[in-house]
Formats: sequence, C-alpha cells, structure tokens
Amino acid sequence: MKTYKVSLKPDAIADLQSIYEYIALEKGMPEVAWAYIQRLEKACGKLENAPLRGQKRDDLRKNLRIVPIDKNAVAAFKVDEDAQLVTILNIFHGGQDYDAIMKGT
Repeated sequence: MKTYKVSLKPDAIADLQSIYEYIALEKGMPEVAWAYIQRLEKACGKLENAPLRGQKRDDLRKNLRIVPIDKNAVAAFKVDEDAQLVTILNIFHGGQDYDAIMKGT
C-alpha cells in the first residue's frame, strides 16, 4: 500500500487558525479549540493512506476533492499520484460555502 505525504498549504493553516480563534476567543473555550484543531489535523493526516476518497469536484477546480473530516468541517485537497503527495488547500468549517470560495480562487 502506498503512503502519501500530506501537506497543508498556507490557506489551510490560516483556516485552522481562524477556526481556533473562533472557538477559543469568541466562544471562550481555548482547550476545546485546541483539541478540535488536533482532531482536524489528524483527520487530514489520514489521507496519507487513502488519498482518493471524498467527492471529486472538477467543476470547481481541476483535480479537486472534498472530504468531510468532521461533522462540521470539510477539507479541499488535490492528489499528485506521481509524487505521492496530498495537498490540503483549505479547511472549511460551519457551513461555509466552499463551492463559491473554491470557484473564486
């Protein structure tokens, strides 16, 4: 079984930071926020063993895939099978309109 390297683009890292700040600062639950971010990162890491899962969304961007990583979050990513690399482009949380966001980039 191939193992892929999973990489988060700066936008995905910024998304995680925004999610953390929302939960930690606006909701006043920093411990909950940190645990949640760790769960999201772990879920993204699981793509190393099964990168071709999720919904293929070529209508939004060539080779784009969307996969739920939590009941309130999805990851948008691309897979380079030759390089055995999964690149997480964004992490959307709480019902964000990822269709509109991904079409605009």
